[in-house]
Amino acid sequence: MRKPFRQTYAFTAFLFAMLTVQLGGCATTSADPSPSTMESPVAADEDSAPTNEQMPQTQEPTAAAREQYRDVWEKIQQARTIDVHDDAEVRRQRQFFDDKQKFMTQIGQRAEPFLYYIVSQLEARNMPLELALLPIVESGYNPLAQANGPAGLWQMIPATGRNFGLTINSAYDGRKDPLASTDAVLDYLQHLYKNLGNDWINAVAGYNSGELVIKAAIDRNKAKGKPTDFWSLNIPYKQVKTVPKWLAFIQIIREPTHYNLTVSPIDNRPFLERLPAPNGVDIGQIANAAGLTKAEFKTYNPGYRQNAIPSKGKYQIALPLANIGTYQDNQDNLYAQKRDNSHSYIVKAGDSLGEIADKFNISVNELKQANGLTSHKIKVGQELVLSTPIATPNSAEATPAAKPKNTKTAHLASSTHHKTTDKPSVTYKVKSGDSLDKIAKKNNIKLADLMKWNQLTSKSIIKPGQKLKLSQ
Repeated sequence: MRKPFRQTYAFTAFLFAMLTVQLGGCATTSADPSPSTMESPVAADEDSAPTNEQMPQTQEPTAAAREQYRDVWEKIQQARTIDVHDDAEVRRQRQFFDDKQKFMTQIGQRAEPFLYYIVSQLEARNMPLELALLPIVESGYNPLAQANGPAGLWQMIPATGRNFGLTINSAYDGRKDPLASTDAVLDYLQHLYKNLGNDWINAVAGYNSGELVIKAAIDRNKAKGKPTDFWSLNIPYKQVKTVPKWLAFIQIIREPTHYNLTVSPIDNRPFLERLPAPNGVDIGQIANAAGLTKAEFKTYNPGYRQNAIPSKGKYQIALPLANIGTYQDNQDNLYAQKRDNSHSYIVKAGDSLGEIADKFNISVNELKQANGLTSHKIKVGQELVLSTPIATPNSAEATPAAKPKNTKTAHLASSTHHKTTDKPSVTYKVKSGDSLDKIAKKNNIKLADLMKWNQLTSKSIIKPGQKLKLSQ
């Protein structure tokens, strides 16, 4: 079985260094100082950096040609879809990362389990492969990166995540699920590309500063009869800091040796596969069933905030292909150990573990064990399982399911929705728990159309009772 985050890959180091620098404002992710904050940045000779003329902008290889690549990084290197101008800020960012091998190695270690999936999804959607470098400057490829609002590899805010189909609750944050968040972000980037002049750099700028900022700049140029490509918009750097960093890294990955860096390979083949998650099962039990350590399971599934899969709703787990067979062989035993999910409780304001345990005739220690808690600290909205795992036939006698004193228990709202083949009505009244993605799927319309018809952006917040147009 391939170990996660291989320490031997030098490329990984370079990428990690970049992550640290690019996090701009991410509270929980350490970052190297940016070129603008370093006390004494290395002043590289501008003439020594390759310009566009020195770095030929070839066409992206055909699908057949891509198959020859054994290394995902090499595939990205050869994808010359994005034209990088020899801009002063791009040069400054590029020079800053010159010779930062440790950063590159760390980035590669973090990206290794997920990079193939991201690149394969970009290929399937006919999107520039260079977009796979965006998480380097957003989070340093750290899926657990968390700022005040943004989170995950792609640093999405909650409203954008929910609007593009991610589940975010007290037990699971889809923004920190590298595979699920990639699906949502690529939907979002395609939306931005379509609405910002069919320009991928404009799309990344909109992702960074907000769709309306770039749209306003495009409209101003149109009114003056000027071009609307990113380079013609003259947007202040402080509004789109991600763009020059991303473009700089595109050039670095294309010519790493020029910057005294080594990019170690990541196999150009699938590594992870998603499977339905067993509701209410401890993640340690799942890891054991798959032949993984708990730490390895969390590496591949960082979206889970608690020590068990939520007892309600549909979720997925990602496992290495090499471990799928082992997991399937042990599934019967895993389900024998499944938590009794007939009762769960949502923590309310003023609740304590002692009060909840007394209410359901269980001890505080049993309640803590059932939920993997190491302290008495609980949060409002947190879901608690009210029994310990059922024992296996070879273990001690099973612990009986907790019987609540009050049959009125709280449950998480189901995150599922049903598609309908009926013709959508003219308007839709928003219900509790709705998101733009759910409404679009429920009424068989495109998310982009729903947003357009209602003049919404990715950050728009919808409220119960609000009416949305379902047609032009």
